[in-house]
Amino acid sequence: MTAVVCVLATTWLWSLIPLAVKVAYTSFNPAFIAFARLVGGTLVFAVVEIASGRKLRIPPAKSPVDLPGPKWIRFRGWIAIAAVGISGDLLLYTLGLRYTTASAATLIVSTDGVMMALLGVVVLGERMSWFKASAAVTALTGLFLVNWNGQDLSALLASRYLLGNVLVLCAACCFATYGLGQRALAKAPGGTLLPVFLLASALASVAAAAQPAAHAPVTIPAALSLAFLGLVATGLAYILLVKGMARLEAATAGLLASTLPLFTMVEAHFVLGERITPYLVAGAALVIAGVSLIMTHQRIYGEGEVSPA
Repeated sequence: MTAVVCVLATTWLWSLIPLAVKVAYTSFNPAFIAFARLVGGTLVFAVVEIASGRKLRIPPAKSPVDLPGPKWIRFRGWIAIAAVGISGDLLLYTLGLRYTTASAATLIVSTDGVMMALLGVVVLGERMSWFKASAAVTALTGLFLVNWNGQDLSALLASRYLLGNVLVLCAACCFATYGLGQRALAKAPGGTLLPVFLLASALASVAAAAQPAAHAPVTIPAALSLAFLGLVATGLAYILLVKGMARLEAATAGLLASTLPLFTMVEAHFVLGERITPYLVAGAALVIAGVSLIMTHQRIYGEGEVSPA
């Protein structure tokens, strides 16, 4: 039960991210918000490492265990891939939320599970059954409904939400790349969250330095939202997720996490006043169904094995 609570708590915290980002927007620029999230998460992971009695050191160039995927990608290479993925995800997602709704953004980014499954087939040599392919098509159909939302098809390309939805979709691709890197690193000894997020923070700092951190006077709600995004929704949430998934099957954890869009849709409706349309509900149902089916048919790892989910 504790593991289930950890995953559900992570899902709920992540559902609050779009709302917190929109509050942080009132004072801070998107690149700085993404950078602050990465730095906050890195600080939490560093505290956890020190509290666990582990030393903070540079990861070795080569892992003591064989890693999946192309042999020319070594241990540090997978760390770099994961870091590029998570930094790109947070930067694009934060920017995309400026141009689309919280509900739509959460639904679109939920397709990262489908993209991760496809990358696993192409890069790591994992199997893709017809069932998984059908589930992917189901999720992508839901994604189309979310973007269409009942508009005339000729107006879709001119939709005021199109740019934001495209940016969030690119963010989902980046998160799938991050997930691929973490899956490849799953059997490596020691924690990999800290080095990945440390490198990601360095990468995001380049984008953050390109513009002022704030575009308006910093308000207390905006500052609290920024602290929540970094320390709680990123740092604490990832710690809870790792703790929960250490004791849950990948399929169970995936099904619990698929409730994320439902949390966000309800919260965005009551907090931000976003309208829930029939097309949004139908798209949500298809996205959740497709992602859930993908996760249900993932390999289940037995005792003594490490799940890369």
